[in-house]
Formats: sequence, structure tokens, C-alpha cells
Amino acid sequence: MNLRHLFTVNLFTAIFFGLMCALFPFWAASLYGLETNPAAIWTTRLVGGSILGYATLVWYGRKVQSSDTRRAIGLALLVQDVIGLLASIEIQFGGQINALGWSNLLIYGLLSLGYAYFIFLCPQAS
Repeated sequence: MNLRHLFTVNLFTAIFFGLMCALFPFWAASLYGLETNPAAIWTTRLVGGSILGYATLVWYGRKVQSSDTRRAIGLALLVQDVIGLLASIEIQFGGQINALGWSNLLIYGLLSLGYAYFIFLCPQAS
């Protein structure tokens, strides 16, 4: 596996969650047992847009020839995934989200580990 493969995995994950949040925010929030007030729906749509922005970045990152550029994209995604992991830990352990929230910890955790591996431990596989 190399960084391009991780980008591909991240691409499909981001498209799914980005579209779900942007187009179906009531459903997405209710899946996690969250309130569906106007502020939550607005935030869910904003998150969906951001995730789709990351999907676009990953799409182009898969095709780029420069390993330095791929690593820079990977670093940006590592920052995003670590923050997503920390936020997911906080809400999950705070009891404010249902059991489906554990999937977020798993996804953000695995993506964080993958990006950290390719950026810090095995940069030649970028």
C-alpha cells in the first residue's frame, strides 16, 4: 500500500459521508442520535461541504506526480483526521452520541494512523 491507495480509501469514505451530511442532514444527525434543530442541520451541511472539499483534494492528490505534493496533502488530511478523532472521542465519551459514534473513532483513527505512517515513518511510499 502507498499514499495513493490511502487517498482512494479516503476518497470513497469522504464522498459517502460528505454527501450524506450535505444532502441529508436530518437523517445523518438522527442516525447518531443528535438533535435536529436548525443550528445542528446548518452545521451538518457545513461539515458535509468540508468533507466534499477534502474528497476533491484527495481526488486530485491521487493523480499528482510530485511526492512532495502528495505528502503535503497527506499532512493536511492528517491534521483534519486527528482533530476529527479528538472531537469524536470527546462526544463519544461524553455520552452525547449513540453507539454509531464509535464508527467515527474507528474511521478517523485508521486514517490518522495511515497518514502518520506515510508522512513520518515511511515517506518513500508517498
